[in-house]
Amino acid sequence: MRWLFLLLVLCFVSCKINRKQNNIPYGKWKYITKDGNDVSRIQGKYDRLGNEKGIWRYYHNDTLHRVEKYYYPFCVNVLYHQNGKIYQIGKSVSSNKSWTKYDVWYHYDSKQNLIDSVSYNQ
Repeated sequence: MRWLFLLLVLCFVSCKINRKQNNIPYGKWKYITKDGNDVSRIQGKYDRLGNEKGIWRYYHNDTLHRVEKYYYPFCVNVLYHQNGKIYQIGKSVSSNKSWTKYDVWYHYDSKQNLIDSVSYNQ
């Protein structure tokens, strides 16, 4: 019984969001913005250096419209149509906290048929 209590306390303490250390964000973060009836939400994690890590999800009115998977200094981007089908898939690379598209980006129609591909150089 003590272990269960300790586990619950540990989970509660470790679930804090929007933390900073030395004015640098780290751990789980959630951003929420409201504009009239529109609500945008972003959730993801930062590493101890303030870099995005893992999976970041972007929602607009509870509809997923973008997912980013970070492998610093690289990121895989997936953007979605309103119907939930993939709109674009591509990679980006970080340079001085700025992200730039690179390699091939694929563009799909609302039925997820490939309609175009664009190559980017670094």
